[in-house]
Amino acid sequence: MVVGVGLLVNAVLVAIPIGGSVGALMGIDAHRAATGQKPLFTGGTDEDSGGIGNGGSNNGGSETVPHDNGISRISKCDISYGIVPPSKTEQYTLNPNPWGVKAGSHDGELCMDVLMWNNATYPTNTAPEFSVTWQYDQGPITAPVHAYSNIRVDDVLPKKMSDVQELYVDLHWTYGVGKNKTAETTDVDALTEINLSTNVAIDMFLDSDKDKAENGTNAKFEVMVWFWMSSVAAQPHGWGKPGKNVTVEGQEFTLFQGENDQGTMVLSWVATPWMTDATEKFTGDIYPLIDELYSMSGDDYPSKDDYLGSLSFGTEAYDVKDHVTFWVPKYEISIKT
Repeated sequence: MVVGVGLLVNAVLVAIPIGGSVGALMGIDAHRAATGQKPLFTGGTDEDSGGIGNGGSNNGGSETVPHDNGISRISKCDISYGIVPPSKTEQYTLNPNPWGVKAGSHDGELCMDVLMWNNATYPTNTAPEFSVTWQYDQGPITAPVHAYSNIRVDDVLPKKMSDVQELYVDLHWTYGVGKNKTAETTDVDALTEINLSTNVAIDMFLDSDKDKAENGTNAKFEVMVWFWMSSVAAQPHGWGKPGKNVTVEGQEFTLFQGENDQGTMVLSWVATPWMTDATEKFTGDIYPLIDELYSMSGDDYPSKDDYLGSLSFGTEAYDVKDHVTFWVPKYEISIKT
């Protein structure tokens, strides 16, 4: 059967690069973000959260969505909390997730816009259209990432990998130059000119222990599917030591691997060619990329006995000279068991 999934985003505790210690993005705060609550260990009030539920606020949220057949645009800037669109099927939470940058500071800014259907009749497995516009100066070497804006799957996981037959995704994203300017296509040369450092990826956590698989800080494996890295600054673990190449749905991916600071083995499939091209559209099953890892021997690779505990899709904001806008007009995912 095909399981419809909810796309959830969790709030962030600390600024750690994706593929580095992205587990900090997940775990305890997943439930809080899913229910519109503020992240742990943060200041502010629940009224600041901007959580949105069916017909009004959601655990302290202050936005109200009208019950009609129109579309509402919700914009949240310089906050970490989730936006929860009303839905009659899957529940979605989208999170801006800037880290440690206060509104009005000179360090930069980030805003997330979400287009929500007021009648909550989204197609099954489909997330609302959203965009993220941001600009940050270069951060310190110890904390180069300023934000991780993402959508996370949560309500149908964990699942044992031996029960999973397909991880089907249908996505379309672009990056463009300018504040709140969505681009029809990603102009890599123009983004290179303003020194954009970012990446776009699906991020998954696996472990033989079901509970650990749900918490990226404890999971043994992190498996990623990268659709673009804009510069070497946004590189995956194991960069410089490419492994095998695998083609899925006509797109070639190269495997990079290495441990992060928490001891998690990070296995990243990066779309080729690196940096020069952006894989803006992908439709098909990404499970073969995980299945390929089963054929590799040793403790550095997952097995079918492991659980898939977390799956998210998003972009990291490192730094850039001018404003840029990440746009996701389409994102669908389904898990076939």
